[in-house]
Amino acid sequence: MLASFPVMPEGGFSLDDLDGMPEGLVRVELTDGTLSISPMPTGLHQYLAGALCLRLDQAAPPGIGATWGTEIRLDASLTRIPDVVVLRTPAPDRRWFSPGNVVLAVEIESPGTHVEERITRPALYARYGIPHYWRIEVEGDDELVAVIHRLEGGTFAETYRGGQIDVREPFPFRLELAALLPHWANRDRAKRDRAKRDRAKREH
Repeated sequence: MLASFPVMPEGGFSLDDLDGMPEGLVRVELTDGTLSISPMPTGLHQYLAGALCLRLDQAAPPGIGATWGTEIRLDASLTRIPDVVVLRTPAPDRRWFSPGNVVLAVEIESPGTHVEERITRPALYARYGIPHYWRIEVEGDDELVAVIHRLEGGTFAETYRGGQIDVREPFPFRLELAALLPHWANRDRAKRDRAKRDRAKREH
């Protein structure tokens, strides 16, 4: 797969180069003319992104839509693909959007992406005026923590951290994060809880 990617041209890659690339099983983002290539996330990561996207889209008012895995072109040499993005458009079915369309970007942390999703992406999203940024931290396989940020004075301020989302902006939205988990993750958690209770009984 990676062998089929073009050699970096003089001056770096451009948006036109991105448009000419075939869709594949990797995510390709552009940073100052350099390609950042990431493998597709795990099944749990994808499930969480899809489930959250669906709930956001159902709660969104007219003229606002949610989608996932869609490219945001921050400028001519810089792109990012949030896990979930809420857009000021009734039909977010295009391949890419500008930051002016984005009302909320959501990233779901994966192993090895902490610096990107806690430092790099929020700094970029704030720089280009995206008003809301949420990060979903996955602790173990079945505990989710939302970290909610709002743009204030050109930087993101953390306004909430916990297992429930209850916000008024960018539109009213309430969700217990545990409801996003697939049944197989909940089943695994139930097994661990039973094992923990059994150990506690034996110790007493």
